[in-house]
Amino acid sequence: MSNHIHSHGLNIGLKKIIGTNHFHLNAFKKNTTRSPFLVDLVAENERIDEENKVRLHDQARRQKQLERKKEEAKNAIILSALQEGNELESLRREKKKILEEERRLKALIDLEKTNATRKQDRIVAEQAERKRRNTKIACRRESNKKLLDMKFQRRQEMLIRKHEIE
Repeated sequence: MSNHIHSHGLNIGLKKIIGTNHFHLNAFKKNTTRSPFLVDLVAENERIDEENKVRLHDQARRQKQLERKKEEAKNAIILSALQEGNELESLRREKKKILEEERRLKALIDLEKTNATRKQDRIVAEQAERKRRNTKIACRRESNKKLLDMKFQRRQEMLIRKHEIE
């Protein structure tokens, strides 16, 4: 019996010690969870290096994209300016052609007016020439008629005299 009590006492003592040990172990674990000594420093260093490498790679990629976009924007601006210059030059040439065409048309209109005026002057001159000719013909006719009338009258007078005398 004494053996049994003794072993029973041992079990209780052992259980007490184990319980205390568990308590202390849990407290120790709780207190040391944030301890830097629990971390594998090489693995942690490799992880940080890898994160930094990835971060730097992403930054470099973003920087390249930004540079490429800046270059594209710059090229677009230059192309736009060149096209505007070409468009401006094209518009200037077109304006020059339009002005030349307007001058040509104005000259044609002036020429046409001059031709119309000349034609009108020619028509008026021809009409005046016809009138002068007709007047001249009429004057000659009148003059010839008077001459014929005078000759006729003289003849008649001569005939009358001739017949009276005889």
